[in-house]
Amino acid sequence: MRGFFLHHIRFATIWAPPLRPPPLVFPGPPEECKLFNMETAVNKLEALFQKAESDLDYIEQKLEFEIRKSLPEDASVQENPVKLLEQLATVKSRFKSLSAQLETIAADQQKSVDSIQATIGNTLKIVQHLQQQTDFQVSPFSQEELCALQQLENLAMKGGSVQ
Repeated sequence: MRGFFLHHIRFATIWAPPLRPPPLVFPGPPEECKLFNMETAVNKLEALFQKAESDLDYIEQKLEFEIRKSLPEDASVQENPVKLLEQLATVKSRFKSLSAQLETIAADQQKSVDSIQATIGNTLKIVQHLQQQTDFQVSPFSQEELCALQQLENLAMKGGSVQ
């Protein structure tokens, strides 16, 4: 009988109810998969834009053909819609070029303004520090000077441009 109890005690200490596995949490697709999906979407958009551009080129060519077909041979440049379309394409190209130049100039101008504001701000700090060091008596700022100083400080904090 003693063996019987030992066997049951041993069995009782060995046997335990099964543990529940932790709940499965799907972390989502791996980063490479997300990037692949994004790349696929970008490729689809590029294809759509290329198709739209191709469609527009086709429409332009068809329109030009129809205009040429219906236009008399001796029409002047000002009356000739085909010539006007060609001039329009030239103007569009020039506009794109000027827009790109304008963006570059605006960015350079903003950098210059930021640099000037920083230099003026640093100069004011140096002057104030020197005045404090030498106990130099300075007449108080006029209302106009205080307003200009406050505008400069506000712009320096915002990183904005001078108005």
